[in-house]
Amino acid sequence: MVDNARPPLFLRARASTTLILLAVFLAVLVDTAAYSIAAPIIPFRLERLGYRNVGSKVGWIIACFGAGLIVATPIAVYIASKTSNRQIPLLGGAVSMAGSIVLFMECKGFAPMLVARLWQGLSGTILWTFGLALVIDSVPEQHVGKSLGIVMSGLSVGEAIGPPIGGALYRHLGWRAPFVFLLILLVVDIVLRLLIVEKKTALMWIKRGVTIRGFSAPDYPPPNSVSKEEAVVPLAPSSTVTSSEATEVAATVLPKPEADGANLWETMWRLVHNPRAAVALSMAFLYGADFGLLEAGMVLYVKEHYGLDEQGAGLIFLAVVIPSFIIAPLAGWLTDLYGSKWPATVGMVIVTAAYALLIIRGPLALFIFFLVLIGASRFSLIAQYADTSIRAGVGLAAVSTPTTHDLNVAATATPGATSAQIFAAFNLAFSLGSFVGPIIGGELMSGLSTRNGFVAIVVIGAGLVALCTPFVLLFTGGRLGAKRPETKEKELAGVEEIPLRAVQEK
Repeated sequence: MVDNARPPLFLRARASTTLILLAVFLAVLVDTAAYSIAAPIIPFRLERLGYRNVGSKVGWIIACFGAGLIVATPIAVYIASKTSNRQIPLLGGAVSMAGSIVLFMECKGFAPMLVARLWQGLSGTILWTFGLALVIDSVPEQHVGKSLGIVMSGLSVGEAIGPPIGGALYRHLGWRAPFVFLLILLVVDIVLRLLIVEKKTALMWIKRGVTIRGFSAPDYPPPNSVSKEEAVVPLAPSSTVTSSEATEVAATVLPKPEADGANLWETMWRLVHNPRAAVALSMAFLYGADFGLLEAGMVLYVKEHYGLDEQGAGLIFLAVVIPSFIIAPLAGWLTDLYGSKWPATVGMVIVTAAYALLIIRGPLALFIFFLVLIGASRFSLIAQYADTSIRAGVGLAAVSTPTTHDLNVAATATPGATSAQIFAAFNLAFSLGSFVGPIIGGELMSGLSTRNGFVAIVVIGAGLVALCTPFVLLFTGGRLGAKRPETKEKELAGVEEIPLRAVQEK
């Protein structure tokens, strides 16, 4: 295959890290908004379609998104580890997401809604897996953590705008309006993805003699080479550039694919036999399950007991989401300062108390205050801000909050594990929780009265957190009583490896 001799128009801008981060940020935002925008409007839609036992159906619709993540994550991670192309899968994921949104928008029955949400979960996995891989492929290792922090902030923004915009648009413009809003965002997202020139392609043009000022890529320029600002390779006599040349150049300066080692299931098996990693994965499951429980029942509860419509129900979700913008970086700072054990333990205690306090039948302002406590403390357990790379090669960006920080530290004790597998393990645990939680919450809301069902939800939520708190105290950040390493490097150096054979013999 022969490419055109002329470089792409606006190559410098299209190959810039800024454009890549913007595109992935928007991809994360769209995926999260697609998930959250339906939460405040599904119960009202089902009631207007004439369904009964709405609580149960809401739970299953929400859970299907998690089911899609569970099914697609191992497949997407495997494909991402076998191919260096990120743009085509990302475009395919965006088109697939658009199809799922159109299907959901046109649904007039419960079964098609289940299919649409499952499809959304499958599509979202593609966006996440290949989007984060594109960032890691495009950014020098020392900037991976900061860059992932930027794109992952799309998660908080998507959670924040989805429910209130969804509720308001449905209330004033009808059922299709929220999904038209999502499709508009997706069009912008697709345009950005079409504009992107991947770093390996830009390096091909540098080899052919094109100057790209300010260009950066992992391990570029090579040691003892000229400055990036003036990096240029003499133009070869040929007037064309082949795709094989692009591969050759990329292999020279871009990170090598992670070596084959343990597969995903071997990695999971090793992690669950490490107490520190097992607790971290349990917290990911708990995070998904507890919020799924609350999400399945909260809209019906505030509708019946506070008289809120779609718009009001959407605004209620802000009480859980907005604290993340303040607490997430604070939790990361506390984790760096004091270690992960005590911020995580304090967060668990606050979550337990806040869930229990939701039982109180008070004014709406008090209910919102308790939700704020839950929102603040849940982000002390798992947050979306990346900190720094802790593994060799491309590395895995350690998230500077207790749960993901501990998972990354424990991951160093898992020989053969790749960064994609560690991400997949965390994602699978969270997805399993987000699948189980809504189903239980929805069945409780249908099987009991609205009030009793919601009480059961918060009791179960508080009980699960309380049950896990002693294990967090014992194992998060290392065993209780163990001296904390002075630096992150010493912490990583002191982690004992877990060979697969030793795990299997247990």
